[in-house]
Amino acid sequence: IPGVADDQDRRYYAITVKPQVFINLVPDHVIFHRMYPVAVDRTIVECDWLYLPHVVESGKDVSRSVELFHRVNQQDFDACERTQPGMSSRMYAKGGVLVPSEHHIGAFHDWVNERLGLSQG
Repeated sequence: IPGVADDQDRRYYAITVKPQVFINLVPDHVIFHRMYPVAVDRTIVECDWLYLPHVVESGKDVSRSVELFHRVNQQDFDACERTQPGMSSRMYAKGGVLVPSEHHIGAFHDWVNERLGLSQG
Protein backbone atom coordinates (compact mmCIF):
# COMPACT_ATOMS: atom_id res chain seq x y z
CA ILE A 1 0.00 0.00 0.00
CA PRO A 2 1.50 3.38 -0.91
CA GLY A 3 2.88 5.22 2.09
CA VAL A 4 3.90 2.12 4.03
CA ALA A 5 7.53 2.71 5.02
CA ASP A 6 10.22 0.03 5.05
CA ASP A 7 10.20 -0.08 8.86
CA GLN A 8 6.45 -0.80 8.77
CA ASP A 9 6.79 -3.76 6.43
CA ARG A 10 5.61 -6.99 8.09
CA ARG A 11 3.90 -4.96 10.86
CA TYR A 12 0.34 -5.32 12.00
CA TYR A 13 -1.87 -2.50 13.22
CA ALA A 14 -5.47 -2.56 14.36
CA ILE A 15 -8.16 -0.19 15.46
CA THR A 16 -11.57 -0.73 17.01
CA VAL A 17 -14.44 1.50 15.95
CA LYS A 18 -16.90 1.09 18.80
CA PRO A 19 -19.04 -0.73 19.23
CA GLN A 20 -18.83 -3.30 16.45
CA VAL A 21 -16.05 -2.74 13.92
CA PHE A 22 -12.45 -3.96 13.90
CA ILE A 23 -10.04 -2.77 11.24
CA ASN A 24 -6.81 -4.69 10.81
CA LEU A 25 -4.03 -3.09 8.78
CA VAL A 26 -1.18 -5.04 7.26
CA PRO A 27 1.28 -3.68 4.69
CA ASP A 28 -0.51 -4.97 1.60
CA HIS A 29 -4.19 -5.05 2.57
CA VAL A 30 -6.86 -4.20 5.13
CA ILE A 31 -9.25 -6.58 6.86
CA PHE A 32 -12.54 -4.99 7.85
CA HIS A 33 -14.69 -6.85 10.44
CA ARG A 34 -18.28 -5.97 11.28
CA MET A 35 -20.13 -7.68 14.13
CA TYR A 36 -23.90 -7.85 14.32
CA PRO A 37 -25.29 -9.18 17.62
CA VAL A 38 -28.52 -11.04 16.93
CA ALA A 39 -29.07 -12.57 20.41
CA VAL A 40 -27.29 -12.66 23.76
CA ASP A 41 -25.44 -15.76 22.60
CA ARG A 42 -25.16 -15.18 18.86
CA THR A 43 -23.29 -12.70 16.68
CA ILE A 44 -22.87 -12.57 12.93
CA VAL A 45 -19.40 -11.49 11.84
CA GLU A 46 -18.70 -10.25 8.32
CA CYS A 47 -15.10 -9.86 7.19
CA ASP A 48 -13.87 -8.18 4.04
CA TRP A 49 -10.31 -8.33 2.78
CA LEU A 50 -9.55 -5.09 0.95
CA TYR A 51 -6.79 -4.90 -1.65
CA LEU A 52 -5.83 -2.06 -3.93
CA PRO A 53 -7.63 -2.18 -7.30
CA HIS A 54 -4.46 -2.98 -9.25
CA VAL A 55 -3.84 -6.05 -7.05
CA VAL A 56 -7.34 -7.37 -7.72
CA GLU A 57 -7.17 -6.54 -11.43
CA SER A 58 -3.81 -8.29 -11.78
CA GLY A 59 -5.34 -11.58 -10.68
CA LYS A 60 -2.60 -11.98 -8.06
CA ASP A 61 -3.19 -14.96 -5.80
CA VAL A 62 -4.07 -13.50 -2.39
CA SER A 63 -5.43 -16.75 -0.97
CA ARG A 64 -2.51 -17.28 1.43
CA SER A 65 -2.98 -13.93 3.17
CA VAL A 66 -6.75 -14.38 3.29
CA GLU A 67 -6.36 -17.91 4.66
CA LEU A 68 -3.94 -16.75 7.37
CA PHE A 69 -6.27 -14.13 8.82
CA HIS A 70 -9.25 -16.43 8.36
CA ARG A 71 -7.41 -19.00 10.51
CA VAL A 72 -6.74 -16.35 13.19
CA ASN A 73 -10.41 -15.31 13.06
CA GLN A 74 -11.57 -18.90 13.38
CA GLN A 75 -9.37 -19.44 16.45
CA ASP A 76 -10.79 -16.27 18.04
CA PHE A 77 -14.37 -17.25 17.20
CA ASP A 78 -13.83 -20.77 18.60
CA ALA A 79 -12.48 -19.29 21.86
CA CYS A 80 -15.53 -17.03 22.12
CA GLU A 81 -17.88 -19.94 21.49
CA ARG A 82 -16.18 -22.04 24.20
CA THR A 83 -16.60 -19.27 26.78
CA GLN A 84 -20.17 -18.35 25.86
CA PRO A 85 -21.93 -21.16 27.82
CA GLY A 86 -20.37 -19.89 31.06
CA MET A 87 -21.47 -16.30 30.51
CA SER A 88 -24.65 -16.87 32.51
CA SER A 89 -22.54 -17.82 35.55
CA ARG A 90 -22.54 -15.43 38.52
CA MET A 91 -18.77 -15.11 37.93
CA TYR A 92 -19.64 -13.01 34.88
CA ALA A 93 -22.30 -10.90 36.60
CA LYS A 94 -20.00 -7.86 36.55
CA GLY A 95 -18.12 -8.66 33.36
CA GLY A 96 -16.07 -11.66 34.42
CA VAL A 97 -12.31 -11.88 34.41
CA LEU A 98 -10.29 -10.31 31.62
CA VAL A 99 -6.67 -11.11 30.81
CA PRO A 100 -4.48 -7.97 31.20
CA SER A 101 -3.07 -8.34 27.67
CA GLU A 102 -6.63 -7.97 26.37
CA HIS A 103 -6.92 -4.47 27.88
CA HIS A 104 -8.84 -3.26 24.83
CA ILE A 105 -11.62 -5.73 25.66
CA GLY A 106 -11.77 -4.32 29.19
CA ALA A 107 -11.98 -0.82 27.74
CA PHE A 108 -14.86 -1.98 25.54
CA HIS A 109 -16.68 -3.42 28.59
CA ASP A 110 -16.20 -0.12 30.42
CA TRP A 111 -17.51 1.79 27.41
CA VAL A 112 -20.66 -0.38 27.16
CA ASN A 113 -21.29 -0.23 30.92
CA GLU A 114 -20.91 3.54 30.90
CA ARG A 115 -23.52 3.88 28.16
CA LEU A 116 -25.85 1.52 30.01
CA GLY A 117 -25.44 3.55 33.19
CA LEU A 118 -23.66 0.68 34.92
CA SER A 119 -20.33 2.43 35.47
CA GLN A 120 -18.41 1.16 38.45
CA GLY A 121 -16.86 4.39 39.63
